Amino acid sequence: MRWDRLKKHGRMSNAHKSVTLPSSKSISNRLLLLNKLHGGPLELSNLSKAEDTIYLDNVLNKQQVNRYVGEGGTSLRFAMTYFSSQKRTTDIYAAPRLLQRPHQTLWNALRAMGADIEELSNEKGQGYRISGIDYQSSPTAGRTQHIDVNTSSQFITALLLLGSSIKEGMILRFTKGQMVSKPYVSLTIDLMRQLGLSVNVSPNQLSVIQQDLTPQKIQVEGDWSSAYAFLGGALLTKSALSINGLKRDDVQGDRKLLDVCHTMGLQYEFTASGLRIHPSDFQSSPGLVIDMLDYPDQIINLIVLLSAFKCQGTIIGINTLFHKESNRVEALRVNLEKFGVSLTSNDSKMHFDATRFAPLDKVTIDTFNDHRIAMAFAQLSMQSALTFNDSQCVKKSFPDFWNQWLSAFPESRIELK
Repeated sequence: MRWDRLKKHGRMSNAHKSVTLPSSKSISNRLLLLNKLHGGPLELSNLSKAEDTIYLDNVLNKQQVNRYVGEGGTSLRFAMTYFSSQKRTTDIYAAPRLLQRPHQTLWNALRAMGADIEELSNEKGQGYRISGIDYQSSPTAGRTQHIDVNTSSQFITALLLLGSSIKEGMILRFTKGQMVSKPYVSLTIDLMRQLGLSVNVSPNQLSVIQQDLTPQKIQVEGDWSSAYAFLGGALLTKSALSINGLKRDDVQGDRKLLDVCHTMGLQYEFTASGLRIHPSDFQSSPGLVIDMLDYPDQIINLIVLLSAFKCQGTIIGINTLFHKESNRVEALRVNLEKFGVSLTSNDSKMHFDATRFAPLDKVTIDTFNDHRIAMAFAQLSMQSALTFNDSQCVKKSFPDFWNQWLSAFPESRIELK
């Protein structure tokens, strides 16, 4: 679909300079698992329409012969955690790329508690076969887990949610490395506490006991993870923009990255309807060093934005980018080189030099079928004419992204394939 066709259909009017983000995929998925583990006392509304959430909801709550979770790491890990607690054998299928991502820490924990997990490959696809147990009547061996925290925060989240629903609860002791995506663990703890579940936090350890989940109505808040490409677009165009549905006191960790944008000159305020961005002048300094270990999903947005402003610097905390929906370090390098940006990296940090960044009349963005790559590189569409391969990969987290983007930034030049 071409950008000029979208314009003819009236989706690029300057009259409407606001966007509505999807509801939080992270919160939706946590609530789905927690509700299922506790027997369904929560009445959930405004669940995310992201593909990952739809797959997880289907696998947990709908009778299916073939349970498929697509590309979603959270969807697979949460589904496996739930079915480990069911005294039956369940087959779960997934996309090939997802099966290449690290899951072993969680599988080892579930096996230590008595579940059996084996790889699965047949005419239906590839995935895992899990034979679960009834944790309420089984021995409590394995309820103290030693967890490697430098791979994925989702392992900790899955076990905490499970621990709140089973006899003797769960103790998680952290044994290796620096925790990645720590705000996502904090999100889990904050969410559980808001729902009336107690979580004990001490240095290098989390613990939770079996508790009842009180029936209540929950409305999922807007998704901060989807906001930052729009913040970058506002900075690049020095334009005002309203982002509906975001609140100052939202519990998502990515909310705190707004402070990083503020140091770059972004001016904003919170209103009754959401976040209001004011026309802002970009500010930076040479030799930037930014630690993004807590916010790995936003590294791509940040580097693309800084490249458009011809910055150079170092991003620390890229540890998990190699094992996401794509190898995001490689995806960044391949696409940014087209604009004259050099990028070098090791296992934990990345140096970029965009002092020779140059807009292009026509360039293809290889998304690697990764929603974060597609959304981040949209920021460059005001300067260059971009063609996006596999553009509909955005449905993984933000199905309406392209319409919302072109509504906010009608000057964008985009062709979608």
